[in-house]
Amino acid sequence: MRTLTTCPPYVGTRLKQLLATALMAATLGACMSSPSPGTGKNDPLPVKSRQEALGWAKQLAEHLAQDAGIRINDEPADPVFSSCTGKNGETAPDDRYILIYGVHSNVPNAQHDDVVRKVRDRLTGEGLKITEYQESRGAAPDSTVSARHPDSRYVVDVASTAGDDRMVLSVTTPCLMPPSASSAPSP
Repeated sequence: MRTLTTCPPYVGTRLKQLLATALMAATLGACMSSPSPGTGKNDPLPVKSRQEALGWAKQLAEHLAQDAGIRINDEPADPVFSSCTGKNGETAPDDRYILIYGVHSNVPNAQHDDVVRKVRDRLTGEGLKITEYQESRGAAPDSTVSARHPDSRYVVDVASTAGDDRMVLSVTTPCLMPPSASSAPSP
């Protein structure tokens, strides 16, 4: 898949913005299964391999960074796969999992508020519900935006981190079922 950074030089800025919006809408809508109306908590989980989930989360983080005008650092990403845990601490033996994918970006402290505004506006425009939003108060950067997709239930967070000139972008998937376990009986 081509990214917007490889568009030919003759492609105008407005066209690049339109392509980015279309690509993000297609990426967000197609990568996570959406429940149909009337579905319940006991319906089958979306099926996605760990590698597919990791690739999707990486692509989403890259597009958010691009939209916010920041660059993801070259340091390794911080993907964490964990078992799905029920409300009462229960787990299932079928390898269902959640992915939390985090990357960092060096962003001057004075730009943190601008970054979270851009991300908030992009996510709101894509239909995500903002669950937390805060701009910095005082000298220390303390900006954050969190949003949840209403159907697919994935979560996006962008926030100032400890230390100067740094932000974290993270994506958390809902509980997913690996393809090999998808035919296993539900507990």
